[in-house]
Amino acid sequence: MDASSPTLAKIDQPHGIRRHGLPMGLAIAVLLASAIVIPQFAANQFYLHLANIVLINAIFAMSLGLIMSVGQLSLGHAAFVSAGGYISALAALNFKVPPLLGIVLAGLTTGLVAAALGKVILRLRGVYFVLVTFLAGQVFTLIALNWQSVTHGANGLIGIPAISLFGFPLATRLRFYYFALAAFVLVFTFIWALMRSQYGRAFGSIAENMRLAEASGIDVSRYQIIAFSLGSGIAGGAGAIMIHYIRFISPDSFTFSDSIAYITMLVVGGRGSLVGGALGSLFLTPLPEALRGLAGVQHILYGVILLGVLLFLPGGLVSVGRFFKRGLGRQK
Repeated sequence: MDASSPTLAKIDQPHGIRRHGLPMGLAIAVLLASAIVIPQFAANQFYLHLANIVLINAIFAMSLGLIMSVGQLSLGHAAFVSAGGYISALAALNFKVPPLLGIVLAGLTTGLVAAALGKVILRLRGVYFVLVTFLAGQVFTLIALNWQSVTHGANGLIGIPAISLFGFPLATRLRFYYFALAAFVLVFTFIWALMRSQYGRAFGSIAENMRLAEASGIDVSRYQIIAFSLGSGIAGGAGAIMIHYIRFISPDSFTFSDSIAYITMLVVGGRGSLVGGALGSLFLTPLPEALRGLAGVQHILYGVILLGVLLFLPGGLVSVGRFFKRGLGRQK
């Protein structure tokens, strides 16, 4: 029988999966164990703070990647992050809602708002959708700035309570780190499972060729709304987690520049991969701090590094292995 026959392909596929699945599972286990153990030996609290920001930024980037998986680019992602932060902060300060419940409330509310908004704006395509999401983000910032009776305007909301688990406050950086790590793993696992379901297959078809997907009977509008609402809801929940960590929020906390930062993280990490958002956050979040001592040329070096990554690794940081493998192949 020919080795390329469909029958053999089906038989051999499970063996291939097991052969590659074990090293991948082992690598994930090692990374997770390292992420759990290493912070216990971190003497510098600033590094723990940076790790916390990396984890939350990774969630922001992954949630934006979920929206981009249906071929849409949102420039208003930071608005949903900010909205989630305000919802949880106001619930905690005005109604004494526990932060954990406030985080869930923020995620559900922003997700529902995104679903309602998506029914209108997702009819737009390409640059028109991008512009509308940009305008939506600017409108939210203006609302937060001018609705002073609720948001306190430019002064923001202070004294936001820290997250508590069973009466145990996560008031230190180390305690919060493990909560942020758990949130990251939960979001990563959820999106990973979603992208391997029928929804993920539909998302991929829409991103690859929207008209062909419609011709194949896929309800493009429905799946785009699902992706937009889920991505925005995750962003809102993560925004609530962030403000319960920094314990302050104002209209300047999450702005258009943050939306651009999330897009940059995704592109630099590898927008075609779920791991890309995490790698982009891990690379770009500490980068300004690493360049802080180079006064005068910090922004130039930052731009040069980003340009170098985009030029030599167009697939993002996730393609580093393929890049070196290609180089070794040429040497041989």
